[in-house]
Amino acid sequence: MPPAADHPPPGRRPGRPAAGDGGSAGQREQLLDAATELFAQRGVAATPIKTIATHAGVTPALVHYYFRDRDQLLDAVVDERLQPLVEQVFAPASADGADPAAMLVGVAGRLIRTAAATPWFPGLWIREIVGADGQLHQRVLHRIALQRAGLVIAPLAAARARGEINPGLEPALLMVSLIGLTLLPLATAHIWRRLPGAGAIDSEALVRHVSALLAHGLGVPPELQPVPAAPPSA
Repeated sequence: MPPAADHPPPGRRPGRPAAGDGGSAGQREQLLDAATELFAQRGVAATPIKTIATHAGVTPALVHYYFRDRDQLLDAVVDERLQPLVEQVFAPASADGADPAAMLVGVAGRLIRTAAATPWFPGLWIREIVGADGQLHQRVLHRIALQRAGLVIAPLAAARARGEINPGLEPALLMVSLIGLTLLPLATAHIWRRLPGAGAIDSEALVRHVSALLAHGLGVPPELQPVPAAPPSA
């Protein structure tokens, strides 16, 4: 008879970590990282649980142990991977001051730097959130995006009403433009880096480029700026 140590503990299911296993939390994080990276590369629909398990070097049973079903896994990706990054970008916006241009430039800079430091972020956002068929679209829209976008759109709308930004701008579309100026270049870098002179452009150069576009585009055109009142006559 083989030694008792060769048998799993009583009641342990196949693929389930042993009780008290110090690596259990690490295994869950590893699986979540693997799922997030694969979703960004292939899309959620094209990434079965078996592929995630293979990428993480575990069995599919272990994936199901940590994530009861596919919906729970998608919820974890949104809540534990995407939401912290979005908070990192938007939470400081209220501290950027009353200047709407400074606020938007600050959001853009943080978004570029955060996305550049998290290689899966731009691809996942463009593929699964911007895309109408993305399986994370509704989760992110209702849990994160609408609320955070509102915190930026409201002060921009108020600034336009006061004549402080270009009246030709639509505050709601500024958020769309912001995504296009920040995440899209990072997600498509493999294409535009082939352009003449583009090979040396890094994330900080992109921050400067986007900041210049936003700062000057938000400004009120000279012909629409209020005329200073004439000084009172003596």
